[in-house]
Amino acid sequence: MKPTDYLREEHRIIKQVMLPVLDGICMEIESGRSVEQNNLEGLIVFVKEFIEDSHYKKEETYLFPEIEKAGVLGAEELITSLKKEHDEERQYINEINKVVFEEEEKRELPAIVEYSRSYMRLLTLHIDKEENELFPMADTYLSPPVQKDLLKSFEDMDTGIIGSERHEELKMWLDTVGKTYVKPE
Repeated sequence: MKPTDYLREEHRIIKQVMLPVLDGICMEIESGRSVEQNNLEGLIVFVKEFIEDSHYKKEETYLFPEIEKAGVLGAEELITSLKKEHDEERQYINEINKVVFEEEEKRELPAIVEYSRSYMRLLTLHIDKEENELFPMADTYLSPPVQKDLLKSFEDMDTGIIGSERHEELKMWLDTVGKTYVKPE
């Protein structure tokens, strides 16, 4: 397994499970149906722990610097753009978080939808950019020993930062909530 395969698997979870759950929550709100507070809070926890504390850190702490060290033509601009998108994504989540934890009578549910839809659009484009531009660079220009070290760093991060058990708990929670908010096709 290559380090990019590891990140692609996380992208798969985000694209195929987390984004449909968030979309389902938005559709519930738009339809005037209630969304359980613990599900809104759980989604924030998932994003902060799985995406921000784990996935982004793997990229920002390990992958991006290795690609920059390799001196790949165009990599610096691409990485600058990806980091900026990470920051924008964090801003959207922070705005959603503020609304989710607002007192119920003051909570502006349409704001959750607005920020969530913007977040989903940006995240989808961001993942596509990584998978179609950044990951091919990594696969092509990073030596096998560097790739091996990156993969080990990713595994260590999952074990050390949130723990492999917590990682699995987050994925199981997402699958469970998905049964409520994602309608089968």
